[in-house]
Order: sequence, then structure tokens, then C-alpha cells
Amino acid sequence: MPLFSIYSRHFQHSRDKTMANDANAQTTSVIGWHHDADAAFAEARAGARPVFLYWGAMWCPPCNRLKAAVLTQPGFGALAPAFVPLHIDGDAPGAQRAAERFHLRSYPTLVLYRPDGAAITRLPCELTGPRFLQLLQLALAAPFTAAQSLHAALSGERTLCADEWRLLACYAWDTDEGQLLAGRDLAATLAALRAACDEPASALRLAWHALHAAVSAKAAPDQHEAGAMLLRTLADPQAVLAQFDLVTGYAVDLVRALTAPQSAQRTALTDAWSAALEQLASSGELDMDDRLSALRVRVRMARLGTPVAGLEALLRARVAAALAAAQEPALRHQVLNTAAGMLVDAALLDDADGVLHTALASSHAPFYFMHTLAASAKKRGDTGAMLDWYQRAWEQSSGPATRLQWGATSLLAMLDAAPADSARIGAAAAALLAELDGMPDANCRRNGTQLARMLGRLDAWTGASEQVEALKKSLLLRIKE
Repeated sequence: MPLFSIYSRHFQHSRDKTMANDANAQTTSVIGWHHDADAAFAEARAGARPVFLYWGAMWCPPCNRLKAAVLTQPGFGALAPAFVPLHIDGDAPGAQRAAERFHLRSYPTLVLYRPDGAAITRLPCELTGPRFLQLLQLALAAPFTAAQSLHAALSGERTLCADEWRLLACYAWDTDEGQLLAGRDLAATLAALRAACDEPASALRLAWHALHAAVSAKAAPDQHEAGAMLLRTLADPQAVLAQFDLVTGYAVDLVRALTAPQSAQRTALTDAWSAALEQLASSGELDMDDRLSALRVRVRMARLGTPVAGLEALLRARVAAALAAAQEPALRHQVLNTAAGMLVDAALLDDADGVLHTALASSHAPFYFMHTLAASAKKRGDTGAMLDWYQRAWEQSSGPATRLQWGATSLLAMLDAAPADSARIGAAAAALLAELDGMPDANCRRNGTQLARMLGRLDAWTGASEQVEALKKSLLLRIKE
């Protein structure tokens, strides 16, 4: 395969653009979305309704989960008359500049705004579908913004009602982009909220958030107290189900931070966590992908200290059942991603590759799964295959922001794994320079992140290439714009 085939790239770009449009059309199957922010806010002001903003990309697995579990569900459609829906796709013209305006970065980000543009709250995408809709309903009726509630809670100027606490406890802290925190320390803020909260379920959620923020900041919480709190939660089936996103999302970080390998404390915590994850993986109250996600974390927990009997057979059976049942495109995309990742985690690389090759044939964004195939090749020690998959993924990707990100990833993989291959690196640099030409928002948000990644690594490269020097010069100019 040629390094960069212009004709095949343009053909694939056109094909993937059509597939992207088809995939994004899934978000309009229940309601009609605005794609122009100014028009959406004009309608919001005229009708005195809030704006619900969804920022995402058609290849993003959590975005596809959100589409399947929330955005295409009748319950979401029933709430839609209460707001003006705005969908900004990260690859749409001017999208990354719009992301600067609205302080967006991670896919997906979900924000509810007042008609005047004040943010009411940011909603977490990791919640189960029904829980997300309950939270959205609370936010639509909220008399105060999250910023107002946070100020009141920290200052003590008034008592918060239970719904205010629920909204703060379920705030999307990981996509805040400094908007609600406004310079405050995350761990300290969450600890203060936990101390002030008198609503038990919200206090528990804030305690988990505060603990995770503390260990992420390399703080040293009281391990006995933290472990006891976690064990109490994990022993309560209702709390485990209510905290699904935190039980699955924080598991590995908290176990590693709070316990030493092969210690009694590690065994007690991983045993309790594994039991809670098995409850979730078998729960009839969760959808297919959420059950599979819980099983994936159980695989990780097995590596940390609690083995699962008959694990390989269990994984193969659950994956086969999930793939047979998941036919709706958005759900299938997410299930394929979860299944492949779980099999890689379990070192079942042949099984993972089989799932991934299925994804290449059936997904609306096959280039996304080529990155996972590259990671699998790396685990096997096959550097050539790894680099080929990264390059193929870039060549077949579509959309300006996505192509820049995929191209940067491919280039950085070359610099890591084949730094002496100046010809290949130079060809990649030349192709990236062509990608940057005519990109008006190259220095904005996610695009700007990719420019900085590339410049930092290219500065450290000791090889010689005229194309690389030209790319570095362009990157410096674009970053300074």
C-alpha cells in the first residue's frame, strides 16, 4: 500500500463522510436538532426555553452509547419540547472554534444553558439512560444554576434543597473545563461539598468523587476510612446500581491507590468490588453495553487480585451474546468497542482481533477500531503491523478534526517505534502539512491539542527531514495565531 494514496484517501473520505452523516442522523430520529448555535439561542430567547447542547463525534464510542441509551429514546423525545436541542459535531465547519466559545473539549460533552447563555449544568454521559433522563428533568426545572448552588453550598448563605444537591453530585466534573470550578481545587471543593451535604445519596456520590479526585492529585487520604466507605457501598446492591458509573469508572484507580499488591486490604477490596461488578454484569436493570462494561472492569479486577473462575469461557459467551443482540448501529459500535477492549484486557488477543475485524466490516466508523488493532499489534510486539494500522486508520478517517487527530497519532507512533525511518516520518509530516493548509480553526480546542502534541515530539526528534522542518514551522505559526 502506498504511504499516502491521494485517490483512495479522497474516495474513502467521501464514503466515510456519507457514513458519518448517516450515523449522526441517528440523533434526529426522535427530535429535530439545531446545528447552528446562534440560531438555537435565538429560538431559545424567543420561546424562553433552555438550550441542550450535545458536543460529540460520530466515531466516539461514548457518544454512540449516549445516542442508543438516551438521544433516540422516547423518554428523551418526551422532554424535548421543554428545550432547544443543539448538536455540534466536532468535525462540522467551525466546530472547534465553537468549542472555544462554549468551553468544550471531551466527546461527548452535554450542557444545559439558560436562554441568555448562562450554563445551568453539565451532565455526565456515563449515567444509565433512565438516570440521565431523570437528571435532565431535574435540570430543566432547576431554579438555580450549578454555579449559584455551588456558591451557596460553599458559603453557607442558604440551605440547598435535595434536587440542588442531586444536580451538584451528578455534575460532569470531568468535562467542566474550569467553568464551574473557576480556579478552585477539585478535590478540596468536592470534600467541602461532601461535608456540607445533608442528602444521603448525594453525599455518598460526592464522597466517591472527592476520594477519586484526591488520589488523582496524589493526595494521601485516610486509607482505613476510605476503604471502609467503599466496602459499605459495595455491599449495598441498591447503592451499587445507583452508583454504576462510579463503581465501574473509579474501580482500578481507587484499588491501586488505597491498597498494596497482595495485601489483605487489596484482597478484601477486590473481592468486594468483583462481587459488586458481577451484580452489575448480571443486572436486568442495565442495558447490554453497561453490563458488558461492568464485566470488563471485573476482568481488570481479576488482574489486581480477585481471579474469576472460567473467565475465558465466560467472556467469549458474553461477547457472542452481546454482538448477536446489538444490531442498532450506535449501540453496536459501542458494544464492539467494549467487547474488544475487554478481550484485550484479558490477553485474548486473537478473540479481540476477530471482534475488531467484524467491526471493520459493520461499523459506520471502521477507522476508529483500527487504533485498537494497532494497540493489539503492539501487545504482540509486531511494530510493523502497529504502524500500518495507525496509518491505515488515518488514511480512512474523515472530518478535519478527526483526520488531524488520527494523523498526529500515526506520526507520534512512528516517532516512538521507528525513529530512524526518516522517509516514512517525512512523508507523514508532508501529509499533515497538507491537512493543516486551509484549516481555519487549527489552533482551536482539540485541534490545538494535536498541534502541541506534534510540536513537542518533533522538537525532540533527532532525525533529519525537510518535510519535518516545514511541518514544525507551520505548527509554530498556527499555535501563535
